[in-house]
Amino acid sequence: MVKYNHYLKEIGIEENDFPFQDEFNLDDSRYMEDEEGFKPCEFWSLDYSLACYIYSHLCYFKEHCLVGNPAYLTFEQWENILDKMIKAFRLYIQKDDCKSDSIEEKKRVSKNKQKQIKYGMQLFIKYFHDLWF
Repeated sequence: MVKYNHYLKEIGIEENDFPFQDEFNLDDSRYMEDEEGFKPCEFWSLDYSLACYIYSHLCYFKEHCLVGNPAYLTFEQWENILDKMIKAFRLYIQKDDCKSDSIEEKKRVSKNKQKQIKYGMQLFIKYFHDLWF
């Protein structure tokens, strides 16, 4: 289940804009857990729900659980890889922030953002089995 936390707040996600909060939708069953513990609203945009969950947990992992690194990497390399994973999920969650009026500039920024997201998610897949302590 996706929960609002300070990691999401730090990247500009506002609590009252967070779509999974029960307290804002007390009379709407789509926001309430079903008998399996799932909220239907989490599945409207499952990619966003998973990105919020993974981003928050990667941040927590790096801050509180990073006591070592995979044997084939230095600690600095592992931190750098985690940073790229975290950045990818953060970029995926955040709205586009290109302030330019130029269509070409917006395309360039968007293309760069998509490259960073793709690369970070590929690292997440590659190092998925190393996310433990």
